[in-house]
Amino acid sequence: DSVLNPTTGAYQRAMFELSPGGDIKYYKATYQHQRFFAVTRGLVLMLNGELGYAKGLSGEAMPFYKNFYAGGVSSVRGYDTASLGPYEISNTSNDEVRLGGTRRFVFNAELLMSAETIGMGKAVRFGPFFDAGQVYGESDGEVKDGGSIRMSAGLAATWISPLGPFKFSLAQALNDENDDKLQ
Repeated sequence: DSVLNPTTGAYQRAMFELSPGGDIKYYKATYQHQRFFAVTRGLVLMLNGELGYAKGLSGEAMPFYKNFYAGGVSSVRGYDTASLGPYEISNTSNDEVRLGGTRRFVFNAELLMSAETIGMGKAVRFGPFFDAGQVYGESDGEVKDGGSIRMSAGLAATWISPLGPFKFSLAQALNDENDDKLQ
């Protein structure tokens, strides 16, 4: 019912990339489904699910720059941007190098409260959220898998400003592990 501040309805997006020839051969498919439910006037439940799968063709590896990533404000808040999923330890610096992966899962639930109910107008919405997600890749001896699905919870606020939308989040990772990068 609104592009900027929806209260009911659904948003779906499906994408498919195919590169069957040349030096790079792969396919990549993604699907996102988002639903908005009006709980009461000024209170909306948003549920979002995203799935992705990619694979190299003709026995070739997936190009690293086409991999999926997760973590950060657009997927699983509380974890550093693009920090979830497979990684390897650099031989030169001994740092973790995040590789992304060929499979991605993200789930978000957010209770959006309109600030209009407290006199601040429709431009501001805030409320609690719960995020979950992970990226997986093809494992070999050198690459460490991302492990279990990571989860976080917290509070978020969205402001539709004259310069464009801004989103602010305060998140707490719920099941982080020692090698996770938190934000």
